Amino acid sequence: MRRRCVLGLSALSFGLLSPRRRGQAEGIDAAPVVLTVDGQVAGGETIDLTLEQIEALGFETLRTATPWTRGPQAFGGVPLRSLLRGLGVSGDMVASALNHYNVTIPAEDAERHGAFLATRLDGEPLRLRNRGPIWLIYPWSLRPELDQPPYHERAIWQLRRLEVR
Repeated sequence: MRRRCVLGLSALSFGLLSPRRRGQAEGIDAAPVVLTVDGQVAGGETIDLTLEQIEALGFETLRTATPWTRGPQAFGGVPLRSLLRGLGVSGDMVASALNHYNVTIPAEDAERHGAFLATRLDGEPLRLRNRGPIWLIYPWSLRPELDQPPYHERAIWQLRRLEVR
């Protein structure tokens, strides 16, 4: 697991994944941007990421139940800490969804509580109709102490933007 994360971080740091900076030209065949990260980012830049770039930062599987689904399910995606480390940022975040729902995600949720950016369910990409393309979830089945309202409120689906503070 650690090796996959390091490989993803190395690929990002050497420009192999080259996240698009705001205003950078996009090719006709460019993959769609699914997440924008801004705020306290190195150089004060806004970073636009595709699903492929996010998953390249250390794709993992998390099997957990959620308050909105029946029974444990296999989610694929990237731990939030892997994304933040890959971009070289840290701190509390304001997460925003496509429907303009906003919630503050404390930095400790990434580092200590296992916040997870789910991009797939049973191997298939999450779609808008099933809370995608990115759903921030927690390992509720593995960590029952997180199965309470504050963490439910932070489980933002259709995540579109992270503003690092």
